[in-house]
Amino acid sequence: MRTEMNARIISSLLCTAIGGMLAGCGDGGSSDADSASQKQIAATAKASAVACAPAWNASTIYVGGNSASANSTNYTANWWTQGNDPVTDSGASGSGKPWTSSGVCGSGTPTPPPVTPPPVNPPPGTPGATTGTINYHLLLGAGSAQDQLVLDGGNYNDLIMSNIIAGVMYGHLVQQYYPGMQFQKDYLYGSILGQLLQENIETSLYASSGNLIDPSPDQQAVMGAGQGGPYQINNYAADMVSGSYAPAGHSLINYVAIQKNIGYTMATAAQQYTKVTPPSFNNKYYGPMLTAYFHYNDFVALILTGKGTGGWVTPWQPYYDNALANFTTLPNNFLDVLLNVAYNQGYYGTLMTSYSKLGATATAATVASVNAYSSVWGATDTYQQYPYQVRYYLDQLYGNPIPTTSATTFTTPANHVAFNIPALGTVFSNVFQTLAYVNGSGSSAYISAAQAQTAFNSALASTGVSATATLDLSNAANRAQIFSILESAIGNLESNLNTKFSATTNSQL
Repeated sequence: MRTEMNARIISSLLCTAIGGMLAGCGDGGSSDADSASQKQIAATAKASAVACAPAWNASTIYVGGNSASANSTNYTANWWTQGNDPVTDSGASGSGKPWTSSGVCGSGTPTPPPVTPPPVNPPPGTPGATTGTINYHLLLGAGSAQDQLVLDGGNYNDLIMSNIIAGVMYGHLVQQYYPGMQFQKDYLYGSILGQLLQENIETSLYASSGNLIDPSPDQQAVMGAGQGGPYQINNYAADMVSGSYAPAGHSLINYVAIQKNIGYTMATAAQQYTKVTPPSFNNKYYGPMLTAYFHYNDFVALILTGKGTGGWVTPWQPYYDNALANFTTLPNNFLDVLLNVAYNQGYYGTLMTSYSKLGATATAATVASVNAYSSVWGATDTYQQYPYQVRYYLDQLYGNPIPTTSATTFTTPANHVAFNIPALGTVFSNVFQTLAYVNGSGSSAYISAAQAQTAFNSALASTGVSATATLDLSNAANRAQIFSILESAIGNLESNLNTKFSATTNSQL
């Protein structure tokens, strides 16, 4: 009834406003009684109309949840925005637009918005602009940053995208092996990028015009014998369970998806640590994915090492197994800390055991304590600092509060990284074209651009994100959308190819 009445009121108002010339308004004339009735309806509608928010102004900064009105319509800001006209730059939730209409306001009679010249360049903080600075190569509370990544201009956008795609694959593999596993997506998905910033010599020298993560001769030390490239995965040829260089099922070369492009074979794997790192490790599309598999291999090896016939007691067990079981019911846990410790200090370092013990009996209070920067603030032990250095770099990237002069003094960085959806689709396609699968003929084949793009487009449809949207990685809601798109796209591709990205083989394909 309420909808029907509103429809009649709106119809009557339209008829009155234009002299009754619309179909359904009668013959254009009306009796005095009809006119009085229409005036009464108009007066009632005007009295009950929603008030208009302050008029939108191009020079005003709006943040998520702020309201503004234009052309007798109220709009709600979806994130930080300035200079984006809500009349022309609004859409439904998930559209990637900075504004969403919240309905007609006032009398319903359009009024022109204030005229303000549009900015020449995209203003900082809008989804279309990448701005800010990431400080890295530092000890929290024990030293200042040695390097900076200046985001302005978007030179690093595709490199950040490829690392986030690899990070989502990392999480996908973990959850495929261990259904129900929880973790902080921001930190686990971002681990690959954080590792690049901390372990690489100078990522700031990266140039988006090429495909190399390290294009400068100054950085080529990371491509030395056994070094593992920009991410320093320097025992990449070893079998992580047997401890030998003969691939026995838990070497990177055993994974179907990465074997074809890795740059050495099962036959040469045992000597690979004496040779220079294969060029593929320095490819901006393949290198991050290779590192994701390296970390996933750690996750699995920590479960399996020492078990089975002839097994031995490892210092991290049974605590690690118990921690994983506990993490399935413990939100915001520190799985990323555990796995980054395993990468940086190694399985047999004391931190692996101590964090596993904490995880085995962890409660929400334990999680809060471990997650706090104060737990390592001022420490000079680089192994202890490493997992938190990764988090610190990511918190800067995401616009999360970071400690400054003390572990309890925080500031919120004003960084923004624009993930333009067409560009993200291109990077997704380029990343997956470096990976392979076993096709219907039983042959190892690279994933095609068309296969990757189909999976990505389906993900956009299922998540309700426009194919022309731009999402801000530094905005929590936008970041969740980015993660959802990539999670869905990876799942789609796996289903379409009838493969599992965690599949292994003991044969050279």
